[in-house]
Amino acid sequence: MADRKQHRAYAARRHIQTEIDRRLTRAAHIAFIMQSNTLHRLNSTISADYCAAVFSYLAEDLLSLQDLIQQQNKLH
Repeated sequence: MADRKQHRAYAARRHIQTEIDRRLTRAAHIAFIMQSNTLHRLNSTISADYCAAVFSYLAEDLLSLQDLIQQQNKLH
């Protein structure tokens, strides 16, 4: 029984770590795409709505990332 609890706890920690890694990678990719779009459009403007939507998406994702990190810290 104890072995099953340990295995379940390990799986939960692993799942949280995988989610953290996935969201960090996604945020890095989005930041890179935003930088590329900005550099390629120096002479033209990027839509303010586009920027606002991307930054809003990033903010939500990073907020949920912060929650995941807090969950992970509680498990240790």
